[in-house]
Amino acid sequence: MIAGACSALDGDDATPAQEPVTTIPEASTLLRVASGEWTDCLHPLLCDDDVARTLVLEHVVPKLMEVDGEGRYVPSPVLASEPEVRVDDETGEQTIVFVIDPAARWHDGRPITSSDVTGTWLAHLRTPGADTRGHRLITAIDDSDPLVARVTLSQRYADWPELFGGQEGWLLQADAFDGDADLSDVWRDFVPFGAGPFELVSFDERSLVLVARRDHWAAGRQARIDQVRIEHVAGVGETEGSVPGGIDVVLPAVRLDRVPEGYGQRDVAAPAVVGVFFDRRTAPLGSAGVRAAVDQALDRRELASLGTGSSDRPSLVGCLAALPADEACEADLPRTNADLDAARFLLELDGWPVDPATGVRGRPGLPLATPVTYDPAVPGARPIAGAVAEALESVGFAVEVRELDHASWADPARAEGAGVSIQAVPLGTTSDVARLYGCSGAGMNALGWCDADVQGLVDRLRRTLAEDGQDSLRADISGRAAEALSWLPLRQRVRTWLFDGTRLAVPSSQPLAGGRLGALHAFERLD
Repeated sequence: MIAGACSALDGDDATPAQEPVTTIPEASTLLRVASGEWTDCLHPLLCDDDVARTLVLEHVVPKLMEVDGEGRYVPSPVLASEPEVRVDDETGEQTIVFVIDPAARWHDGRPITSSDVTGTWLAHLRTPGADTRGHRLITAIDDSDPLVARVTLSQRYADWPELFGGQEGWLLQADAFDGDADLSDVWRDFVPFGAGPFELVSFDERSLVLVARRDHWAAGRQARIDQVRIEHVAGVGETEGSVPGGIDVVLPAVRLDRVPEGYGQRDVAAPAVVGVFFDRRTAPLGSAGVRAAVDQALDRRELASLGTGSSDRPSLVGCLAALPADEACEADLPRTNADLDAARFLLELDGWPVDPATGVRGRPGLPLATPVTYDPAVPGARPIAGAVAEALESVGFAVEVRELDHASWADPARAEGAGVSIQAVPLGTTSDVARLYGCSGAGMNALGWCDADVQGLVDRLRRTLAEDGQDSLRADISGRAAEALSWLPLRQRVRTWLFDGTRLAVPSSQPLAGGRLGALHAFERLD
């Protein structure tokens, strides 16, 4: 069983008698990690802390679907095959069939079954504060076959891989509920189940310990290191000499300007993309012509470079795995010079002439004005906002730059006026942003379009074999994109960590995107 809030790792503090106590086994290979960030909870449903998810749960609690290093949803080892997804053309119902690998086991040896899928669904619905966005759409789960979970949703849901996996979801062991699916008062500092390559055996405010499961059922996920000890070290790596001795991996809280001597650097793709968003509720940005003009006025590579602080680091979004038509792929984002003449032409065409008296574009009683807001918590957002404002002013906008955090920007009850905004949002659909753009039903996809606007076209494209038919559908999708333009993706966020290459071999392949350390089970000791 997985337990937390145990005795201190070095035995210097006694643990209250009522807390579970686990003896930490001896380790022949030990990995020591220093983290500048920490968490105070581990609840898979209620703890949205990034540290808990990427340093603990990602290596312990299983998923049905996971995100690979290319940003694609792929079946986890829990599944025997790719899920079958169908949509009823008459009723609109969506059915996903998950076939579970017979070898999949929880840490206590019990098989993972379709009943665990049902239990996870019910836990989301009955636990106050849990994310229920997609789970509310589920009308039934047929778990009569222990190895087959047939999930039926009342309508199409593009983010179905997030229901029991993806970036945010987990599969819970139904037997751990003790008959009550309201999990609001349990599991704050421990998790009573797991099925990953590691088991959590100790957790407190200073450190946590993961122990390899030598009897793990998925051979490809067998851990090569016996034990991982992660220690909370505030300010680690931020100043010279701030890395404790014997540390193999450093996870700084912020990106470092200087890499400590003896350490190599690794960047891991994070599940969020920084982009320039248009609030289409505002008068000028509500026009497709104005949004197209803004697109022409902005130099995406310059903005992406400002966002990373370096022009030679990989910055632009790859493809987002959103559509086979490649609208968001890097091949479509290479423009190095904004076309200001084209932007001015589009504004004139859309009916925004320059007022000779003021020099500002506008219509009678309506100047072409927009605020440019940015989330100060997003690195690079402020210089991007400045560059966006300068570009818009050069084509006749009246612009004001101000701070606006993500929660305020995405709040549907907020008064209008976010204008053009620089924010970071998770890949996939985001319900808050979907409401902001007035999307109904399933929400907004990773390109910033309402799913209902394009999903039918995408489904037809995937089913169409004739090349001329594919070309026609791609053109139609591109036309919808021009109308719906809501977002200019700039760069995928990354998490940076450092490692001692003399003592540790880290996987050379692109790691899973869900965890900060990626495939922790593939790490190896060199000494």
